[in-house]
Amino acid sequence: MTFCGIVTLRFRALSQLGLLLVALGVHPTTARSQAILGTLVEAETGAGIEGAAVILLDESGDQLSWRLTDTAGRFNFQIDRGGRFRLRADRIGHASVVTDLITLDGVSNSVQRIEAPVEAILLSGIEVEGGRRCEVRPEDGVGTARVWEEARKALEAASQTLRGGAYRYVIRRYERELDATGRRVQSEESRILRRVTRRPFVSLDVDDLLSQGFVRSDDDGSVYYYAPDADVLLSDPFLDTHCMRLTEGRDESEGMLGLAFEPLEDRGVAEISGVLWLNPNDGRLQWLDYTYEYLDVPDADRLGGRVQFEGLPNGAWIVLNWSIRMPILTATILDGGRQRTTLVAIREEGGQVVRINDRQGERVLDSRTGTIEGVVLDSLGIKPVEGAVVTLDGPVQVETDTDGRFRFSFLAQGRYGVRVSNTALDTLGLTPETVYADVIPGKISSVRLQSYGLLAFLLPLCDQPELPEDKGVLVGYVHDTAGNPAVGAGLSITWREVTRLAPGSFVPPRVVNTMYWRSNMTVEREDGLYWACGPLGTAVEVIATWNEVESEPILLRFPEVATVLRQDVITP
Repeated sequence: MTFCGIVTLRFRALSQLGLLLVALGVHPTTARSQAILGTLVEAETGAGIEGAAVILLDESGDQLSWRLTDTAGRFNFQIDRGGRFRLRADRIGHASVVTDLITLDGVSNSVQRIEAPVEAILLSGIEVEGGRRCEVRPEDGVGTARVWEEARKALEAASQTLRGGAYRYVIRRYERELDATGRRVQSEESRILRRVTRRPFVSLDVDDLLSQGFVRSDDDGSVYYYAPDADVLLSDPFLDTHCMRLTEGRDESEGMLGLAFEPLEDRGVAEISGVLWLNPNDGRLQWLDYTYEYLDVPDADRLGGRVQFEGLPNGAWIVLNWSIRMPILTATILDGGRQRTTLVAIREEGGQVVRINDRQGERVLDSRTGTIEGVVLDSLGIKPVEGAVVTLDGPVQVETDTDGRFRFSFLAQGRYGVRVSNTALDTLGLTPETVYADVIPGKISSVRLQSYGLLAFLLPLCDQPELPEDKGVLVGYVHDTAGNPAVGAGLSITWREVTRLAPGSFVPPRVVNTMYWRSNMTVEREDGLYWACGPLGTAVEVIATWNEVESEPILLRFPEVATVLRQDVITP
């Protein structure tokens, strides 16, 4: 007679993961400390680079401190001792830049200007070779090392974001029971947590995880499953005990470039392997998939989890979503006392950031709606512009803050146009360039705008080598006698240099008119707007031609101090 008894094995799972948020600490200089401060700019344009990481290194290359650049590319390190230091500027998708040694004498501050290349580093050309060996700390120049370098930048930003300031999170935590395949949800419970904390989710110390394992049990039979955070993946002990290789994405990760890692050996504890998935076009980290290794559980490949990363416009990185899958097992006692363990279901625990507010109460992220966030710089693309009016698809407007930043929140999914509003340009019908952004719920779209005054907007149209450096713009509308735009009218604009000769003994005073520059054009804009460029301090003659009839000349004087002059024209 065969006796068969079924014993249900009950597991209690605790999953912890570090969620990572941002604060940029820039501190004023004090009399008792020195500072290394400066600006990170694009080498080709001189424009400040926002949201890049600048790392303070000691003489031997060890990291001492970390900062994010502000909207103008500025950074500031307070240092309480003299010595020799370096700076390294990291920007995802671009080559890192390391400065020469910087010496602090204990008295004076050091001001640095770091120029970073504009050209992006593309990962899309890296070939994934089948069967390539797994490498521990891959050497520079190898494809694996290039991909790890980009992943490292995002993980480092996430880790440093975690150490920043406190933010208010609204987090949705859920627990699901899935069938044994992990594809069908059998039950689910969720709750919303509101808390102010630096670490909504926390992983264990890496030494603890590596020595005791990512899965461990207590004396009462409870089993705990742990997931890695950025600190774990960046740590020397983890990098020394895991190797890396490249892999191609399939299914959900199709088109992504994967950096796979796995443990070097079985050390007698539960380990993890996984893949960091990156966008090969911009080098940005997307998510981490991981599974458990050396786990004495049937169908262990169905267990593990995912950590989804999100980069914010100011350079900070957070964990947006996370999940962890654990087994529900039954044990069957067979003849002879043998035990057979079967995976009957999967328990999934996870979290989702529903909303993030900064310390001023401003909403930074909302999972149900999208956000457009950006910065307005001057016409040279260097300095932030405070008080600029930014327009979103017409009537919705906000003003930039002291750092030139703006934000549009609670946006439905769709494509939106964003531009800087300028009254002087708007009245002339000259609309600055509109930048379009795709809004996705739970995501932040980043835009960068430039603010142009009327002169700065028009002068690029005057890039004519014959003109002197001191030139101005004549602008206005051409209408017919009924007030309608005279599209197709011809304009002849003559700029004359006026020279007055002083009287001599036998010569009366006289004025000599010398033609200096002539512009012939046809009005093409539907609103009748025209513009023409010429030297300052000249006499200007404007003649309109309509239906082969010329108007009377309009004579005016272009002042030497005014660089934009408006003159409307009525056709005959």
